[in-house]
Amino acid sequence: IRLDSAMLATKSSFLDKVLGRIGRLDKEGLQTVVQRLAHERSFLETLFNTIEDGVLVVDETGRILYFNQAVTRLLGLHQENAEGQHVSRFLPDLDWPKLARFDKHGGVRITRHEFEVEYPRQRLLSLYAAPLDGEAIGSSGVALILHDATEARQKTHEAIESERIQALTLLAASVAHEIGNPLNALHIHLQLMDREVKKFGAVARDFTSASAV
Repeated sequence: IRLDSAMLATKSSFLDKVLGRIGRLDKEGLQTVVQRLAHERSFLETLFNTIEDGVLVVDETGRILYFNQAVTRLLGLHQENAEGQHVSRFLPDLDWPKLARFDKHGGVRITRHEFEVEYPRQRLLSLYAAPLDGEAIGSSGVALILHDATEARQKTHEAIESERIQALTLLAASVAHEIGNPLNALHIHLQLMDREVKKFGAVARDFTSASAV
């Protein structure tokens, strides 16, 4: 991560230098700059396409400028039908007006949203949004990072369900224990009563036999 940050910082420095003297460049110089920029674009695309999370860049109006391959997998976007379209078309639950205000006001802030998508398959996505111009006031667009949180939610639900089952098992064992003790006591008393009844029956029979004699 440090290496990537350093390389990106170097590229920004290069672009600043070029923009500062672009009016003084000749044909060969411009060609060199274009080749350098094409190389850097290729580098960045390769870098972004190795990221498992989706990277989606929109302008200040919410129109899609760029997205990596992960976005294609997560949202089903394709270059021919997505670039230039408004992001709300593909993320209808996204509060774009709120993000636009956030972008316009400036400041180092990252907002987080969580929502479900149904296409190309049902997923829970965590979205992180940051303005492209950092702390600067004004609108220049927003970078959106999409993370597939489906598996994490499933594991959380499984953990909760496991804890719930464990709690119910303990409760059942406790209830069985509390009920079992008085039932055992009742069973013992019934056995004692049965013995007494049998003794009483035997005495009654003996008395009856003696009276008959």
